[in-house]
Amino acid sequence: MSPLLGGELVVCRTRDVSDVGVCLDTAAWLPVGTRVSLALTDPRSGSVTEVIGDVVREDNGKEPALGLLLIDPPPEWKSLVQGAARQSGTLDKPGRRMRVLVIGDSHRQRGAMALYVSSGWDVVFGDHDFALHEVLTDIRVDAVIAELDAGDPRVETIMYEANKAQPTARRIVRGLGRGHCDLVHRYVDRDAGLEALLDAVTANLR
Repeated sequence: MSPLLGGELVVCRTRDVSDVGVCLDTAAWLPVGTRVSLALTDPRSGSVTEVIGDVVREDNGKEPALGLLLIDPPPEWKSLVQGAARQSGTLDKPGRRMRVLVIGDSHRQRGAMALYVSSGWDVVFGDHDFALHEVLTDIRVDAVIAELDAGDPRVETIMYEANKAQPTARRIVRGLGRGHCDLVHRYVDRDAGLEALLDAVTANLR
């Protein structure tokens, strides 16, 4: 999901769908009235349906969520809603999902999108030069991941800000090489795959 007028790209989980709207579990906050572009993956077929909608409800409580009213949803949307209705009640209620902030250049974010979608986490993407400290003041996260190579000079600044704002969050660098920044909990090779990233974020750190 992303605002049409620019902003972070956010990976969300669908809580509920209807013929005219969708409710999303997400740690991202967007004001009521924001128009967004949303791409939903059908877990049965793997197909992607793209829709446009307006934020009409936002809940910033213990389980943050956004309610969207869709604008002229395409015909395939009805099929997605019917499939969700048939599966309703068949899945166990998920436990608490981890929230992860991913910082990096836009081309790296796009390249890693499939990896983060498959993680099942709440993921918020941010460019390296945005107000990191301000974002981390508003959103509680379990990890901050820099999609940068270990030798990138921006790593130390990102990790400093992350540690300052949320010292209990994991601080991970996913890229090429191994650095020596004391603020980084774990370096993960870019080609190591999801399992290595999961381990880095969830491992007990000493």
